[in-house]
Amino acid sequence: MTYHATDADRAAGTLPPATLSQIRDDLRTIGFAVVGNLVSAETREVLLASMLDDTAAVREAATMTPHEQRTGKGHLQLGPRRSALYVSADIVANPLIESVVATVLGDGAWLGFYNGNVNCPGSGAQPLHADRPYSWTTEAEALAAGEEWPPRTTTLSCSTALTDITIETGATEIYPGSHRETIVTTWEPGERPASHPDLLEKWGPPASMEIPAGGVCFRDPRMWHRGVPNPSDTPRPMLALTYHEAIAKHYRGVVLHDIDPEIRRQLDVDPTLRLLDSGELADGRLVFDESARQAFEVPSPHGIDRNVRFVSPPQRVNHFLDAHLVGGARLVDDGAELLVADP
Repeated sequence: MTYHATDADRAAGTLPPATLSQIRDDLRTIGFAVVGNLVSAETREVLLASMLDDTAAVREAATMTPHEQRTGKGHLQLGPRRSALYVSADIVANPLIESVVATVLGDGAWLGFYNGNVNCPGSGAQPLHADRPYSWTTEAEALAAGEEWPPRTTTLSCSTALTDITIETGATEIYPGSHRETIVTTWEPGERPASHPDLLEKWGPPASMEIPAGGVCFRDPRMWHRGVPNPSDTPRPMLALTYHEAIAKHYRGVVLHDIDPEIRRQLDVDPTLRLLDSGELADGRLVFDESARQAFEVPSPHGIDRNVRFVSPPQRVNHFLDAHLVGGARLVDDGAELLVADP
C-alpha cells in the first residue's frame, strides 16, 4: 500500500496521526511502507542530474568499484554531493519524513547515513542480505529490556526515489516480513538467507520495492533484500538515508549492551561521540561543506538530531569516497582532485 502526502500535511508539518500509526504497523508486520509526494520535482531534478553525471564519471574507469566486487556488478554506492546546491532541506530536514522517523524511532533519533544507490543498465544480481542486525539477540535479553520478541527495529532506512522506481528500472527485491525471522540471531557472520531455502519459501515469494518519483520507502533494514538487474537503458539513482534510535551509540546504529563504564560516561557527556568497530570513540557526525549548512538549520519539529558538522576551506568533502565510514565522505584539501575510486 502506498500513502500520499497532501498539501494539508505539508502545512501541518506532519503526516496525519492515523497514517503514522498505520505506517508504524506496516513496518512491524511487513517491514516497509511507501509514502508518495514527499520530495518536490525541483529538488529531484537537481539531484538526478548530479547523480547521473557522477555515475558517468565512475563508469569512465571501465572497472568494477570495490562495492561492486563485493556485492554485484552495476550496483554503485554513490554518495550525493555535499555542497549547497545539492543538499536540500526538502530531504535532510523534511518535516513529513521526520514525522515518520519520530513515530518509529522516538524522540532524539539521529541521521546516521546519507548515501546514494545507483542501479546501472546491465547490472547483475546482489546476494540476498539484511543491512542491520537485531538490537536484542535473544528472547531473554529482549524481555529483560522490556522489549517484545521479535524485537522492534532501532534503525530506519528511507529510500528516496528521484525518478519512478519500477520493476522495469530494477526495483530492489524484498522479502516482506523477513525482518521477523529470529533465527538470523544465531547465524555466523557472513551467513546468507540464500543458504536456507526453507526460509526463502517461508517468507516468499519476494516483492519489488517500487517507489513513485518523489516518494520514500521507509524500510526496516533487517528485512531481506537485494539489488537486481536493471533491464532499462538508464541508470536508476536512489537516495538512501538511515536514522538510528537515540539509544544506539555505535556509529552504525547498533545498540550497545555490555560497554565499559568510562566509555558509556563519555558517550553520555558528549552527544557527538559514537563508538567505532575498533572500540574507540570518534565524532560520529556526518560531514558536509559549510555551504550546505542552511539546509539543516530549520529546527526539527519532531525532535530529530540531524547529526551533522560542516567544513570550510582549506578542507572540503569528496563525496565519492568513504560513504560507509564515519562521516560518510572523505575530507580533502581545497584544490585537490576529487577521486572517484580509492587510489
